[in-house]
Amino acid sequence: MQKWQMRPRAATRATRLTLCGRPAAVLLAMLALLGVAATGCDSPETIGTPAMITDRGDFVFPKLQPGEQATRRITVRNDGDADLIMVDIALDDRSTGGEFALFGDQGAGAGPIPDGGRLVLAPGAEMAFEVRYSVADESNDTGAVTMQTNDPDNLQVNWPIRAGDIGGEISVSPRSLDFGEVQVGQTETRSVTITNRGLAQLSISRLELSGRDGFDVLLGGESVAGVRETPLPVPGQGTIVLDITYTPQGLGPADGLLDIQSDAINGASTTVNLYANGAVPCINVVPGSVDFGAGLLVDSRDEPTPNQRVLIVENCGTTPLRVDRIEFEDPEGVFGAMQLPEPVDGNLIALPGAVAGEDFPTADLEVGFWPLDLRVYGGRMLIYSNATPADEPTIVDLFGRGVDNTCPLPLVAEDLFEVQPLDIIDLDGGPSTDPDGEVRSWRWTVVQRPEGSVSQPVESFADPRRPADGGEDDDTGTPRALFFVDLTGEYVIELQVVDALGQPSCEPNAVARVTIRAVPQKDLHIQLVWSTPDDPDETDTTGTDVDLHLAHERADGLWAGPAGEWDCYFRNTNPDWGVIGEVTDNPTLDIDDTNGAGPENINLAEPEIGVSYEVGAIYFRATSTFGDPEVDRQAEHPSYVSLRIYNRGTPLVELVGQELTETMQLWHMATVTWCEGAGCPRIDIVDEVYSEGEYNLP
Repeated sequence: MQKWQMRPRAATRATRLTLCGRPAAVLLAMLALLGVAATGCDSPETIGTPAMITDRGDFVFPKLQPGEQATRRITVRNDGDADLIMVDIALDDRSTGGEFALFGDQGAGAGPIPDGGRLVLAPGAEMAFEVRYSVADESNDTGAVTMQTNDPDNLQVNWPIRAGDIGGEISVSPRSLDFGEVQVGQTETRSVTITNRGLAQLSISRLELSGRDGFDVLLGGESVAGVRETPLPVPGQGTIVLDITYTPQGLGPADGLLDIQSDAINGASTTVNLYANGAVPCINVVPGSVDFGAGLLVDSRDEPTPNQRVLIVENCGTTPLRVDRIEFEDPEGVFGAMQLPEPVDGNLIALPGAVAGEDFPTADLEVGFWPLDLRVYGGRMLIYSNATPADEPTIVDLFGRGVDNTCPLPLVAEDLFEVQPLDIIDLDGGPSTDPDGEVRSWRWTVVQRPEGSVSQPVESFADPRRPADGGEDDDTGTPRALFFVDLTGEYVIELQVVDALGQPSCEPNAVARVTIRAVPQKDLHIQLVWSTPDDPDETDTTGTDVDLHLAHERADGLWAGPAGEWDCYFRNTNPDWGVIGEVTDNPTLDIDDTNGAGPENINLAEPEIGVSYEVGAIYFRATSTFGDPEVDRQAEHPSYVSLRIYNRGTPLVELVGQELTETMQLWHMATVTWCEGAGCPRIDIVDEVYSEGEYNLP
């Protein structure tokens, strides 16, 4: 349902207007637009009057990041009894990079409107004017759509276009409420916080509940559900807290939906899912079946077996899970648990209920295979828990075949690398052998790395000039892989090999290890990493963006663009500081990560003696869908940022876990003063966080 913006009119309906005896200027303008010539007064021509009604009067865009796009519409309806004629339609684009485009939609899809265009709208018809905004930079862009019409109350139309930090922007948390178990006759309450992240007032026009009866919305103890006669205001940068109650009308699970409708520029509708009485135990076993493949023969069931697999038991429900019995069904008795947990209160496994937004509680269960002959075996593991009826255990199928095979031997061409950060390592498992066959698979796994490192072995880099962006997954069918050393510190990478029968390398030579020690050789080496808990995969191509900054003292306390050439960051990656033309006193941003977690590095080979450098980080993009179309693209996500500063491999300072919550926040971390002698260089910790608008002040 569209909301129409009504306006007072000069007359309710001027159905019979004539040139004679009327104000001539208005009517002549109308006739000119209609293309009707003025005639004499002896036989007056009667004409109708168009009436231009719009659902809003401006195009307002939220704050967007470069590269993002958004669309805003104004719907026009002709509420009169004559054609509405719109001429000299123009887009006044005052953006810095021609970032606005104007389209019209009369029901057959949006098409571009040329400058000076003309459109006609019949009585009772409606259409939409659409402005598309493709953001090129961080400026708060403006513009307008203008036209002339033959509506006497709207001869000149000017719809402003505004983008940036204006208008109410809604953020709702949490987006899902679980009321747990609620008995009939009882009432349970949960809270929802509505935050206006914009500068202008936010007006909430409707709080609509759907789904099962029993849910209500309270503000100050009074129900506010339904259409609001007076919109509920949320001041700029302000919050309100709504109490959502559930009083069940009957037994059984219940779910509902709260639809919050407002004039927010980042979306007119925001929903909150509601759940109650759905708390039940739930068990999930990963994997659901186990194939041991080729299992080495053993002499008896009583000796250790190299054929082992680990299963994970998950509690996927919101109430505790209890496993009280595990049994194995196989005629030969070749399958079994390596070691069952000691029972606690009669339970082999006890897991707490799952918490929304967190990983499922889990327990490991190690299963073994003891083949005695060269043949195929099959069996089942039965898991009895409170998540299933007593006579319906969770079943895990077990398979394996006995082989008389010697394990392959993993070997590497080089097991120790002493390198600098940003080097590329060639991992080579070519020397690996199989005494009674051939090696078919080489599996490289990073088992130790510096905190914040995200690099993985790859078959090749997508862009060899930007190895930090990763590349094609390692092909386990080849013995070699490439590894990008993204941070200072020590790495350990293990190699496991598999033979043609599917037999992996086993103890005592299950893996070969490669150690990498990365030590920077520059006088000043700065590392930035961050973690975004809402990002399910910080190694993919979508995520938040925190930028590392190193500002020269000649920046005079300014950052990024206002600092000009005196801030080294992603838009000024290698400025010429110190002696003009001398490269050793110039900093370089060697990694700019834009999709989550980092790292980012700045190196400075020879800092200027007596000069101070400011180290900071700016939360350039706090919004992301993380590749999930269901995630609100306008919601800002907290990230936790860490900094390390080194002098030729010697750590000088480490600041860990500073929370940044909003786009363009600045974390001013430290001041580095370069000097000679004892106590040099000097590090002064600043550790101050500023919102946009609180720094780069004149």
